[in-house]
Amino acid sequence: MAKFTPGTYEGKAYGNGYDSKPSSVVVSVTLSEDRIEDVKIVSHGEIKGVGWGLKTSPVETIPAAIVKHQSLGVPPVIGAEKTSNAIIKAATKAIAASGADTAALTVPVPREKHGDEERTVDFLVIGGGAGGLAAGVQARQGGADVLIVEAAGVTGGSAARSGGKVMAPGTKWQHAVGIYDDPDLLYDYMMKQGKGMMDPKKIRFFVDRAYENLLWLENCGWKCQDVEPIHESIVPWRVYNSEGGSYMSAGQGGHITYAMHSTYEKLGGEIVFECSLKNLIVENGAVKGAVCEYAGGGTLTVHANNVLLATGGFAANREKLEGLYPQMKGYFTDVPKTNVGKGVAEAVKVGAKEYVSPGVQVNYMSISSAFIGIKEEAGLIVDADGNRVVNEWSYQYVVGDALMRTKKDHAWYVTSGKDNYATVQAAFNAGKTSDPKDVYADSLEELAQKMGVEYATLKATVDRYNQMSANGKDEDFGKPAEFMFPVDGPKYAAFYYTPCITVTFGGLETDIAARVLDVNGKIIPGLYATGESAPTGIYGTIYPGCGTSIGTAVLWGRVAAGMATGQPVE
Repeated sequence: MAKFTPGTYEGKAYGNGYDSKPSSVVVSVTLSEDRIEDVKIVSHGEIKGVGWGLKTSPVETIPAAIVKHQSLGVPPVIGAEKTSNAIIKAATKAIAASGADTAALTVPVPREKHGDEERTVDFLVIGGGAGGLAAGVQARQGGADVLIVEAAGVTGGSAARSGGKVMAPGTKWQHAVGIYDDPDLLYDYMMKQGKGMMDPKKIRFFVDRAYENLLWLENCGWKCQDVEPIHESIVPWRVYNSEGGSYMSAGQGGHITYAMHSTYEKLGGEIVFECSLKNLIVENGAVKGAVCEYAGGGTLTVHANNVLLATGGFAANREKLEGLYPQMKGYFTDVPKTNVGKGVAEAVKVGAKEYVSPGVQVNYMSISSAFIGIKEEAGLIVDADGNRVVNEWSYQYVVGDALMRTKKDHAWYVTSGKDNYATVQAAFNAGKTSDPKDVYADSLEELAQKMGVEYATLKATVDRYNQMSANGKDEDFGKPAEFMFPVDGPKYAAFYYTPCITVTFGGLETDIAARVLDVNGKIIPGLYATGESAPTGIYGTIYPGCGTSIGTAVLWGRVAAGMATGQPVE
């Protein structure tokens, strides 16, 4: 008896598109009477370097896996689960359209199991995000035998999911549009943002090399689309978009990591996927390699005189993050699930010093269909008690830092629909969003009750705000008059703001050469770190500007590789 009705069928599901908007993944499945003959991606809008573009990406591997195993139960690519599951779901719908019973095709297919393996290389890089890929390229350019071990099934880490922005002063792109900038100006800006917590030597080192770092990325194949401001209130413009990026876009970071990945492969570099750090190997006080574990089973022991930790931050480690910052309870993040701080934890076990930062990169936003907060909407924002605490027309991470310091797990965007933002007006006029925590009311008193705040507190805040709006002067926080939108009814809404975290600031302490330091401030021989594994001295409590994380990760990844290969990055 035939299992299928022969033919070609299509199905659609939603994946992981740009700008927080899911993309349509359309899949066609060709069936014979007893086999899945072919699975093809008809169209998609997934992230380059994560969903597609690499040999191991879901678009390249999931369709073939379904055919090979004759199953819809194939495992998703680690780190690219949204795209993987969208392809599987779309294929399931396509097969269901033939009238077949898809339940019989969903028996889980186990991940590939490896035997215990042992390798020796010159330079071991653990983590294939921006910093790890940069180190791999730099080391291969120096002629070293390099191995990158990546816990996910794709490279790129959180950088690939980002807006794909980098920051530098005094560049050809600035000169082309008449912008004057230099390293001293960027240095002063970053030191001011750090509020005394920055390492002056590291910041100086970064700003003096940031432009060369961009040219190095360009040489890898990255293309700068244009230059834009960190925020409208901050000049000069010094943030550079990757292709397709603009303002608070997301997903274009794959253009940066894809360029480095491709360059690394062209240089003969090797990457082992879905293999995570288990522990470091130490001999006579020096790090001499690492033991790693495959997701499907089996260990990989790598001997190396130089090891770089580029395993990312810990935004996916909810227990640790909420333990350190209780006010972040219930936070949202879209970083890879492998970002749990494993590299830092294992380094601490061998004597490394971990710095716990008082802050993280946090943006407060609605996670409903409105997504108010992503585009830096600057109406009335109040804390969980109904108090105003910041000039809302500030860089979004300045707003986030102020709200984080209230020690509460949420905030509110309060409006009567008069704000000059399409997102706010659309959500207000709709009278509902997909987030049940968003509230609507016919009076301010009713709104306060639904928000769970004291009416007297909210009324005092709104009355004060409206009076300053009418007077055209924000005497409390200095917000420009054109952004003082009154909240005066007749209807009201309050959109629930959840803390959203991408970059974590705490990590290993390193010197300017990316060498990891122990609890006594001494260098641990053979051990290096970059990116979110070692951001100490690069941040205060405020994220200084788009591109800081990628730029510093790439630079110190290259520095570590230069040190390991005896060809220092000047």
